[in-house]
Amino acid sequence: SINDPFCFPTNEAAELVKQNEIEVVTSTALPIDCNPISTDKSERCSALHFMKKLVDITAQLGGRVTAGVNYAASGYTTGKLRTQQEIQWSVEHLCAVAEYASQYDIVVAVEPVKRFESHFLNTAEQALELLKLVDMPNIKVHLDTFHMNIEEKNLPDAIISCGDKLAHMHLVDSNRGVPGMGHIQWIDVFNALKKINYSGTACIETFNPEMIEESCKMTYLTRKFASTPQELASRGLRYLRAVETIVYD
Repeated sequence: SINDPFCFPTNEAAELVKQNEIEVVTSTALPIDCNPISTDKSERCSALHFMKKLVDITAQLGGRVTAGVNYAASGYTTGKLRTQQEIQWSVEHLCAVAEYASQYDIVVAVEPVKRFESHFLNTAEQALELLKLVDMPNIKVHLDTFHMNIEEKNLPDAIISCGDKLAHMHLVDSNRGVPGMGHIQWIDVFNALKKINYSGTACIETFNPEMIEESCKMTYLTRKFASTPQELASRGLRYLRAVETIVYD
């Protein structure tokens, strides 16, 4: 996740990508002062400036997708239902971002998140409605199983509803640990991905146990799921490979 593109070490990251032959997907959570649905025009302008810089970085890293909370500021809630004005502002913002990203052939994927983090976009259905309003071929959906577990009636159905509009997946368990640490039914999730012939990207999104103090401000995590990030990544990857074998072999 790139949460400050203006300070991101792009050249160093590009070298690591090259050395390790990594497929890059960037993501972000727009800060509160870069808010596409703010009543303050300067914050809306800052959001577009932020996203254009993120798209530039994505292109420099060879990425083809930039995802995340890119349609409203992360953590911004009004305590009310979203308004038509907010929808209009978000659509205008995403149209401009998508048009800018199209020069690089980059997809912009919107991530629905839990209601405690945004009043604006919480479900796959809402994301698909937003896509129709934007009506740009390079605007797609990014789903996160942690948020889906809170907001969706049925995870597989939500995945299937997105079909070829699904561009990226965050694979996270119900407690925000790696897959296998919570109660999400991963075989059902993978079967849904198989049903839509999903060939996009997916990653485990959890948080570095060595930086728990920093991450808890944003994620509200209050405990470590492993001693090291390497242990966390290895455990999650082993579990997902086992599920993949069951579903695809």
